[in-house]
Amino acid sequence: MALALAFPYMLLDPGHLLKGHEKLQKDCLSCHTPFRGATSVQCISCHQPENISVKTVAGALLPKENKKVLFHKGLAAESCIECHTDHKGMAAAKAIKSFKHASLETSLRSNCIACHKEQKPADEVHQYAQGSCGECHGTAKWKPSTFDHDRSFRLDRNHQASCKTCHTDPGNYKKYTCYNCHEHSASAMAAVHREEGISNYQNCMKCHRNGSKEGEAD
Repeated sequence: MALALAFPYMLLDPGHLLKGHEKLQKDCLSCHTPFRGATSVQCISCHQPENISVKTVAGALLPKENKKVLFHKGLAAESCIECHTDHKGMAAAKAIKSFKHASLETSLRSNCIACHKEQKPADEVHQYAQGSCGECHGTAKWKPSTFDHDRSFRLDRNHQASCKTCHTDPGNYKKYTCYNCHEHSASAMAAVHREEGISNYQNCMKCHRNGSKEGEAD
């Protein structure tokens, strides 16, 4: 035990540290506490959560175009060991474990864009979307999305409209209108449905999930 405390690096060599930790290669006690191993306390003594991806350990500001995810200050608990390890060699990527979104504060779990702003696709669907990513995507697997448009309305060959044709409020895709195409208008639809004795016709998709005139029951 005395030899282990005096010469820990010579008796226990678990492998090379990351490139940024090279100077600590023989100073095991800078990260490890005897009988407890490595804890987050030692990590935070050098890596302040609010400065990660913003400043270097020496305090120098990182470039503003730095695209690293800035979520460390939003972690529910300062548990560095939960995601990070070391002694995996010089490559930092090999020392990162699988990240769990459950580690984030509740407010951040539903605010995906706070961390993934740079990863938002530039296609038409996402260009007009202003709601929460969680409405269509899950954290277990980003692709494919969990959203299935056919469950609400089937976009067949006669209904290849752009998103904004039906969804005029980009902040709420649950709202839609059918009055931007062909013969549809509020007055025309009111007259047609009242002839059939239908007074509750505002929610078109309830009866016309495939766009046919005859309608389709849920």
